[in-house]
Amino acid sequence: MKFLFRMLCKRKETLRKDGNKTHSLCLTDFLTKKKRCISRKMNNSCSGWLSVVPSEENHFDLSPDEFRDALALRYGRHPINLPALCDADGEAFDLNHALNCPRGGLVYARHNEMRDLNCSLLEMVGLRQIIPEPIIFESAEEQLRVDWMVRGFEHPQKVSLFDCCIVNADSPSLERLSLEAIFTVRKNVKQGHSSEAAKARRASFTPILATCDAVFDKEAEHYFKRMAVHLSKKWNVATLKPLATYEQGCKFVFYVQLVFA
Repeated sequence: MKFLFRMLCKRKETLRKDGNKTHSLCLTDFLTKKKRCISRKMNNSCSGWLSVVPSEENHFDLSPDEFRDALALRYGRHPINLPALCDADGEAFDLNHALNCPRGGLVYARHNEMRDLNCSLLEMVGLRQIIPEPIIFESAEEQLRVDWMVRGFEHPQKVSLFDCCIVNADSPSLERLSLEAIFTVRKNVKQGHSSEAAKARRASFTPILATCDAVFDKEAEHYFKRMAVHLSKKWNVATLKPLATYEQGCKFVFYVQLVFA
């Protein structure tokens, strides 16, 4: 049995290396900007939505237009039938403008959707003290908020604060930076704004960073794995099944991450 397992692992590794070589050869035909976009999706497993069952319950039932646009974005192409001008500021409208424009509402919509979805997941876990957009510092000059707060997520009775940031990694101002550098810059900004206020409240603070195509940084991945642990414990109590449901929790959280894509 062990010999068979080693053979299967070796075969899987060989197929992975062969696949990487094939992908590298295919990418040589693309322009640098499109190559960067496609490589990011390939290297970070952003193709799961193609194999997910299109269930209405989990919002995976894409309309024909949504599916066509998702395929276009997957390969770094512009969706068809985009308006010529932005409704909000009158500027020329393209994919980057849609993802970056602060006046059109799409930036705030994706941010609020991520906040609301995480609050719903925490309620599903069974945690009770969940507050969206709590004020963590207030003075006569300013109010400082984070996106959500929960008690008991990391440690019993300990308050955890989270603030999310979804960034367009293909924005012209970021196209020369690596994905790690983009996340580091955004993380430092978030930490600079909220870490001291969190310490004053004896709370932990974690920025949840992601790209528009659902690539998450390491801290966000750790957050979702922790979410899977809580879900597995919740389902164990409800169904009296063995701890193998942790795998189910990981799969469920993975599918939820696809909603951000």
